[in-house]
Amino acid sequence: MTPRRQDKPDEAFVVLALHDWDALEALRTFLAERDAVEERLRIAVLAMGRGFMRGWRP
Repeated sequence: MTPRRQDKPDEAFVVLALHDWDALEALRTFLAERDAVEERLRIAVLAMGRGFMRGWRP
């Protein structure tokens, strides 16, 4: 197991602190961000066309 670097704060604590320690609200934010990224990916797939990179799709 690798020791954590002391100069970088734990991202989980940072996320919770940004949401006033409300874990449910932090989770809702992550889910909303995931949905937004999935939507952007769907749009990118449509914009790429079928022939791009021999039919590769993300």
